[in-house]
Amino acid sequence: MVLQDLHLALRRLWRTPGFSGLSVALPGLSLAALACVFSVVYGLLFKPLPFVQAQRLVMIESRVLGIPFDIGLSTPLRDEFARSAQTLEAVAAYRTGVRIRRDEGGRRIGSLPIALVEPALFSMLGAQPVRGRLFSAEDAAEGAAHNAVLSWDEWQQRFNGASDVIGQRFRLDDREYRIIGVTPRGFMFPANGARLWLPLTFSAAEHDRTRIGSFDGTLTLARLKEGITPEAARDELAGIAQSIPELTSAFGNLPLKITPIRSLWLGKRGDALLLMLLAVAMLWLVTAANVTNLFLARALERRHAAAIAAALGATEGRRARAVAIEAGCLCLAAAVLAGVLLPVGMALLRHFDLLPAATPQTIGGDAPTWGLIAGLSVLLCTMLTTAAVAAQRGQLGPMIRRGSSRQTAGSATQTARQSLVVLQVAVTMALLFGIGVLLRSSHNLLAEDIGFQRDHLLLVGLDDLLPHDAAPQARATRLQELRDQAHALPGVVAVGLGNMIPFADSIATTTFTPPGQEDIKEQPIGYDQHVDAGYFAALGVPLLHGRGFSAEEVRHQAPVAIVDELFVQRHFGNSDPLGKQFRVGVGPDVPDREVTVIGVVPTLKQRSLDETPDRVAIYQPAAAPAHASLAVRTSVEAAALIAPLKALGKRIAPNDALGPIVPFDARIADTLRDRTRLNSLLGLLGLLALLLAAVGLYAVLVYAVGQRIAEFGVRMALGARASTIVRQVLGQGLFLVGLGVTLGLPLAWLFAHSFSERLFQVGTFDLPTLAAVTLVLGVIALLACLSPARRAAATDPVLALRNE
Repeated sequence: MVLQDLHLALRRLWRTPGFSGLSVALPGLSLAALACVFSVVYGLLFKPLPFVQAQRLVMIESRVLGIPFDIGLSTPLRDEFARSAQTLEAVAAYRTGVRIRRDEGGRRIGSLPIALVEPALFSMLGAQPVRGRLFSAEDAAEGAAHNAVLSWDEWQQRFNGASDVIGQRFRLDDREYRIIGVTPRGFMFPANGARLWLPLTFSAAEHDRTRIGSFDGTLTLARLKEGITPEAARDELAGIAQSIPELTSAFGNLPLKITPIRSLWLGKRGDALLLMLLAVAMLWLVTAANVTNLFLARALERRHAAAIAAALGATEGRRARAVAIEAGCLCLAAAVLAGVLLPVGMALLRHFDLLPAATPQTIGGDAPTWGLIAGLSVLLCTMLTTAAVAAQRGQLGPMIRRGSSRQTAGSATQTARQSLVVLQVAVTMALLFGIGVLLRSSHNLLAEDIGFQRDHLLLVGLDDLLPHDAAPQARATRLQELRDQAHALPGVVAVGLGNMIPFADSIATTTFTPPGQEDIKEQPIGYDQHVDAGYFAALGVPLLHGRGFSAEEVRHQAPVAIVDELFVQRHFGNSDPLGKQFRVGVGPDVPDREVTVIGVVPTLKQRSLDETPDRVAIYQPAAAPAHASLAVRTSVEAAALIAPLKALGKRIAPNDALGPIVPFDARIADTLRDRTRLNSLLGLLGLLALLLAAVGLYAVLVYAVGQRIAEFGVRMALGARASTIVRQVLGQGLFLVGLGVTLGLPLAWLFAHSFSERLFQVGTFDLPTLAAVTLVLGVIALLACLSPARRAAATDPVLALRNE
């Protein structure tokens, strides 16, 4: 019997390809989207990492001097934590970076992401080499040979998987390294996708306790003892730090943060992924309602056949089983389609950066993901079966007498179909409103005043052109040559140099003593900016008071400073700041430097468009600051100067190259990349939901008009005008949409409230957005209603009455 019912179900589905295709494609696509996002959320947030006791591995982060990212720990402080902390089982340091690959002649042939690690780090992660060995303590000793460990991918791609790779040598920067080992396939640490590991060596001077306040960006991995929580470890480490006078006098309470190791790959994606998961779940709900409505309409059309089958002896259970098998075929096909589309969706999420390019754990195709696909497919099959079986219940005699073309739905069935449309409209309303407020937020951000002219401006990285170990005079000479020749390029208006150009990747802070507050206990913190004489002109920053730096002041790093408006408001009030003096921190064990204010500039946004400036900026003259970048103001389209600047860098340093050269508009837009990409995905989901809601409304109205053909015929025969019939049908459709919009209002608010922290200058119940979404839904509803309304108005009274 089951096989017979399966055969009949497949025949019926084959004879209605339009219905079958929609009923498979719609849930298949929405289920694939939901499964993809769920797979990423599960993989990044919950799936165990392939490290030994990964749940106990954590990062120890610090946020000293108000710097908004981890700058690591000083070596003596890390030593103190390893020695004194009872919550830590092991501690290891590492650094990340990029090294320049060179040929035998010293010419640059590429770059390589690397990690410098203490030998203990590999054992903490449980890594075992597939060739050779990993680092030992001797490899990290001062004066040790320059050894390196290759990743599996680098071994395969650069050395073709050669079995004799151990002992081979290659050049990075100006140093030759010998390969001593290869890590296993898939091993990944840290998150920069390192393809090479070098031993991290600390000198005796770096371990000296007098340098305990020297935070140099060295990051820290730790293993918690069994049963210890990150909160307990943080509290103990904070207590140890507070007991060190050298730290408390310089930084007060040292801000420490303990984060699970998976945060290296999760990054800032967590909120965006959860928002996407909520959005695709809403889309699946709209799809499920739509497909249920279509299946319900099909069941109504087949009530006559079901009545005949019952009259011939088919039990209600047999009829229900036939319906369930048909629904099961559709849901199974949709599940298969979702599984086939899963890799495509994962690639799309990786393109939109919601999934890292590489992770230590495999993401996609996990058992929980397949369980989700199976579970939702069963749920949808149950919904379809329940709705269809309920629609086919009723008295057999009337159903048989009316015939197959004149079946009518009961009031309960009609209410169910209309309720499904209302549900689709309500969920679509919430989804579109959320997308709308996100788009308004992004528009507000892009229109935000950043304090300088962002157009016709290029940002030029100089790290590769200026090695940090180069002599100061050599750096200054090369920079001066670069500035002079860049300024001479056609289309260049101004050139400026700075260590912390806004929206670049570097940040520097320093303590200072405000004027007249020499006895202050805790020094405030400000941005420590070192710039040349052309910096403000290149950025287009106006001088509000005083003057800029002279070439002589830059050359000799004169004790003068330019401050921003925020500095003046906080520390000078209504008095004239020009000529006033204050002291600025220089570095550990170095006396503060007294500087004289010679100018005032506007307060600039430094790192993001949505930041509220809360830290003052102090500009001092410098000819060759570390981590410098170049700002180039142009009179032509900024992108037109990229090629000439690259050629210029090649002429000045044939064996090196300028870093990334990016138009400033693009750099600012890049800070919103996670927002814009998320908005694009959510916009696509919103359009799909809107289309599905329109299809559902159209299907309900077409069926309703078909049921009332006789009524319309009688009314028109009695003199009713076609426009009256049109208004009645339109009214029915718009009433359903209006009810859906009304019910969608609280859903819209809840949805927007779930990501309120991502909004900028727009509320979670923004009236303009609400009005726009309501208008869009109204227009789409009107278009969906027009065809059924025109069909109703075109009813031939004579033909309708004859059919009755």
